[in-house]
Amino acid sequence: MSVRKLTARIIAVVIMMTAAGTTYAQNHDVPPVDPLAFDPDFRWFEPIYEADLLDMKPKKRANTGWFATYDKLLLYGTRPETFINGDAETKLDNGSGHRYEIGYMLPDKDTGWLFNWTENDVFRADVVRQERINRYSLDDLQGTADDSPAGPPFGFIVPQEDRNNLGYNTRFYDVQNSQNMIKFDSYELNKTWRLEPYHYGGILEPMVGVRWMRAEDINLRQTYQSTQDNITGNVLLPLPNPILAGVEFSAAEQITSIAQITDNEMLTAQLGFRYFKHKGRFMYSSDFRVFAGNNWQCSEAYTESELTIYAFGQTNEQPTVGEPPITIQRDRTTPTFIRNEEFLVGFDVRGELGYQLTKAISVRAGFQVIDIGRGLWRYGTEGDWDQDYQMFGGTLGLTLNR
Repeated sequence: MSVRKLTARIIAVVIMMTAAGTTYAQNHDVPPVDPLAFDPDFRWFEPIYEADLLDMKPKKRANTGWFATYDKLLLYGTRPETFINGDAETKLDNGSGHRYEIGYMLPDKDTGWLFNWTENDVFRADVVRQERINRYSLDDLQGTADDSPAGPPFGFIVPQEDRNNLGYNTRFYDVQNSQNMIKFDSYELNKTWRLEPYHYGGILEPMVGVRWMRAEDINLRQTYQSTQDNITGNVLLPLPNPILAGVEFSAAEQITSIAQITDNEMLTAQLGFRYFKHKGRFMYSSDFRVFAGNNWQCSEAYTESELTIYAFGQTNEQPTVGEPPITIQRDRTTPTFIRNEEFLVGFDVRGELGYQLTKAISVRAGFQVIDIGRGLWRYGTEGDWDQDYQMFGGTLGLTLNR
């Protein structure tokens, strides 16, 4: 073989190997998705100008990568359907809570994931502040410790029950009768897709996912009784009578609590969408979700009592100011449980108006409505398993890179 032919063959082999290597690199050296691709220099507070916004197409303004939001919720809640409240189920009681969202949108595929946690608590009760027989503890006010050898060296009263109420200079009970006490939590995991912008710049993001909700409804009834009521002839409970001679412990008080705590554990499937549109620095957005699933219900009922007996007050002697109790006795009955299952359906809708402050940070305000249309058990009344619950009100929050 001549030298010329050998040289030509070697050059051909080198060219083929180079081409194959280039093709392999193009096909296989695809970099993985960078989880911090949305802003690796963390310039969240970099200013953004009107000219920048005018030049950006709607598709470009829809951020990709990680994003997060926080909203303060001020949602009213409806009352339960009970014979105690009668027609009061249409009344609303104010509540408050928080909403957190975190998600990720793939830059190239326009798909992502969204996690949402929403919690809102409503509290409404008729409360009467009842002074204790001993209105205040002198030792607590003067900062002196009990004579007991178990007392700490910093002037705290032992036991803690003998002290004044935390933050006050007096001793009292807040006697409560609940009207609407419910704690609501919701956890969502959604798969999202981002569609192409519409003619006027709006973008639709369909979603499908699962939703786990918890609603703890509390029915509380409290009564306060004391031996001081017996002086006027109003005998309310079998405590030592102060008008009888020879009774060693003749001053006592008791608070009784009858509680029914109903837990609703709800697991549902859901689907929905998010629609948003930019106009200058403003962004209009709306979310809608509909969910359906099963509710596992369980109600716990028990009675608690706290009896306080004082060392003073024999015969016609009046209580000594600041005298500590001699004993405190607490009792609680064995809880009873009732369980049930119901089919659940509802929806969640909200609308918001945001204003872009910096490159990645926006503020927003809006409203939210959460409607559980059926399948909720409230107030612990047996048989009232299929109730509804609505929450709606205003929201105020921040967004990061969304």
